[in-house]
Amino acid sequence: MGIGSGGASGSVRRASHAGSWYEGDAAALRDELQRLLGAEYADGVTSDASLKAIISPHAGLRYSGSVAAGVYARLDVQSVRRIFLIGPSHHAHIDGCGLPAEGVTAYRTPLGDLPLDTATLAELRRTREFATLTMSVDEAEHSLEMQLPFLAQLLLNSPLRGSRSPATIVPILVGQVSAGLESQYGRLLAPYLEEEGTFFVISSDFCHWGAQFGYTRTGSPALAETYRHGPHPDNARIEGLDREGMAFIANQDANGFRQYLARDHNTICGRHPILVFLEALAASKASPLEVDFVKYAQSSAMPGMPPPTTASVSYACACCRPVGIGR
Repeated sequence: MGIGSGGASGSVRRASHAGSWYEGDAAALRDELQRLLGAEYADGVTSDASLKAIISPHAGLRYSGSVAAGVYARLDVQSVRRIFLIGPSHHAHIDGCGLPAEGVTAYRTPLGDLPLDTATLAELRRTREFATLTMSVDEAEHSLEMQLPFLAQLLLNSPLRGSRSPATIVPILVGQVSAGLESQYGRLLAPYLEEEGTFFVISSDFCHWGAQFGYTRTGSPALAETYRHGPHPDNARIEGLDREGMAFIANQDANGFRQYLARDHNTICGRHPILVFLEALAASKASPLEVDFVKYAQSSAMPGMPPPTTASVSYACACCRPVGIGR
């Protein structure tokens, strides 16, 4: 079934957020990405061929790019052949999860086109468990698109890629799914997680805090790490709330994370993609994997402006790799 109005108007999804959420000019975008990744490399971060998945934020690059770079700098461009992109649908109602329309063969970026894995997408469609996204809905959503600049920079422009075939992507938008559907999709995706050369990107921001989001709950500042000693106590309280949820994710405790969300209602927009991924980890027959959060930040110092304009969004990134592999 189609989600939204209009059909696929061509075979390539446009870079619809280029020029607003990130640079639309190729040279300027490349410079920004090189700066963000370069800061991580200078800090000692190296590529990790054992890396199987990351959690990465999806705000504008000027807000969350430095956090996303914390995990993308670890991507081993030589070993990745296929990337599953799993993110939330912010605008369109989707029954279950949605895939790009069958005629879509690539996602465009200012740095080049990333080809879709049409064979894997066909396999997923044959399960009849996925809705079909119209091009208008696909292009309106930013959660997957905001991962593409990093992937294009690393997989299309890196000399380390050499003569290898282009890595392909499998975009999946997750709707408002139940716990049962999260488990069902997790079991369906688990065999792909086990395959060599396959990499998962889970797209999520964390707490959206402030009057404009209708959410002002906080957690324990004692759990804060990044903002514990900062000048604004609310930053530490927001981080404490996020850290509690991040601990459930790191412990791969899907039910604990659901209970936390039901209790505190933390506005983590990618909660359903994260839960699908946790269910995939639980169903996987591969060697045990661990989830390690490596960077955390918030968009605003609190209080920055007086209410009701005070607001902040939290960004966190995590790596998923075999248990026992060094950070």
